[in-house]
Amino acid sequence: MHEIKKLSELNEEQQNQFMSVFVEGFHHVFSSISKDKEKLHKLFKFSFDYDRAYAFLQDGEAVGILGLSDYQARPIRLSKEVFMEIIGGVAGKIAYKQVCKALEKPHSIQPYEIYIDYIATKPECRSKGIGTQLIEFVRDTLGYRHLELEVFSKNTRAIELYKRLGFREIAEKKDFMMMLNGFGKRIIMRLDTATT
Repeated sequence: MHEIKKLSELNEEQQNQFMSVFVEGFHHVFSSISKDKEKLHKLFKFSFDYDRAYAFLQDGEAVGILGLSDYQARPIRLSKEVFMEIIGGVAGKIAYKQVCKALEKPHSIQPYEIYIDYIATKPECRSKGIGTQLIEFVRDTLGYRHLELEVFSKNTRAIELYKRLGFREIAEKKDFMMMLNGFGKRIIMRLDTATT
């Protein structure tokens, strides 16, 4: 049995599972801050907007996650104090500024659009349609005209999935640091929903 719930509706164990899926899914992106997954878990644990984050529960376990932005706010709000405590003084301040730049600045979208900020699945549950069901949930139940997301050009598997779901490429952004780390360009993709 499966269901999709907001992070705010999960119990503590499920919330920890959510954090683990996030860290496992994005530790490669945040490895310049720390390669220690436990540290990353602590860094982000209290950073999520619990009403903008969703979990895919399979038999009560959070195995897929998704975070949404609208034109006003993003689904992650970071704490400089937490970064300084976990990473250390100056390094924590630098890491905080670096991550804030990427995760907190609102996207340039309209009130009738939603942005999928992050989506990830527990490694052993990948290729089982969980990402598809999360995107379909957003498309079919939240009432937005357009869904947008960003994917790295080297992530060809994800690009293929998004294209199968009806997304099309609308822009490319060069991000020197991400390209240097082997992720490629950032590709913005859009899906026009049936409500258009």
